[in-house]
Amino acid sequence: MSVSDEVVSGEVKVVGSPAEVKVEAIPGEVVVSPDPLARAKRVARKGWPYAAALVVLLAAAGGLFRHDLDWGDFPTWAMAVTTLLALLAAAFAGLVAYDVLQIEVARDLKASDERLQAAADRRQAANDRLEAQKEREEARRAANDERAAQREADRRAQASKVTAWFAFYHRATGEPILGDQVVVPIGTATWGGVVRNAYELPIFDVRLFYFRVIDQHDGSPWTTENVYASTDRMRVVPPHQTRSQELPARVRDRWQDCNDEVYVVGVEFTDANGARWYRNERAVLEPR
Repeated sequence: MSVSDEVVSGEVKVVGSPAEVKVEAIPGEVVVSPDPLARAKRVARKGWPYAAALVVLLAAAGGLFRHDLDWGDFPTWAMAVTTLLALLAAAFAGLVAYDVLQIEVARDLKASDERLQAAADRRQAANDRLEAQKEREEARRAANDERAAQREADRRAQASKVTAWFAFYHRATGEPILGDQVVVPIGTATWGGVVRNAYELPIFDVRLFYFRVIDQHDGSPWTTENVYASTDRMRVVPPHQTRSQELPARVRDRWQDCNDEVYVVGVEFTDANGARWYRNERAVLEPR
């Protein structure tokens, strides 16, 4: 099969010179390999008419001038023919070697390209694995963070339902008195800290801290001064119950005014799980 012309045989097409051989076939079909003797065969096929004409021409010249020319002896002719054949054989071998070299170079280039592509595919596969691993790690971290956040929310669930504030309340019931226009008998109400447990479980060992508000009335944030920490703890505050504690007179009498504009409170307590908590004078909940 010649590789100089385009030849179609079934689903196989061979195009170009041996240095530019392209073989196309349906996957799974047999592909014809390049012929390293193609160039030599082509040269022989195209050159034999000229060689025959030259032989005829030489024979005719020999017939015409056989008496005038010195044809030499047989050894000389044998040497000349041998030399000519050797030159032709060397030329033929050179063509064949050149074509074989071109084919091997083309195969080496193709193999090199395939190796580079395989290396690129391996790198891409490795990158894909790294990306997949990174995504799994991120998903695992997100799941862990979500579980930790849920555990923290569960841990703070009861504590977040406990509040405290400074209020005017009934001595007998401990319930705050709401509204400035409410009239109560003298001695039946007082100022102090009020604790509200709005959770379904009790809290224990409740302690109140009293802070005096310092406000410059110039638009700057107000600050506080810790003026008293109760020594008497409320042993239990039941679910959905309110308990109160009076501010001692020795603290209350230090300043002229005593109301919820002057004082704020913080509360420390233990939840039903045994965790100790503190809600400060600005209502920020912190673990102890």
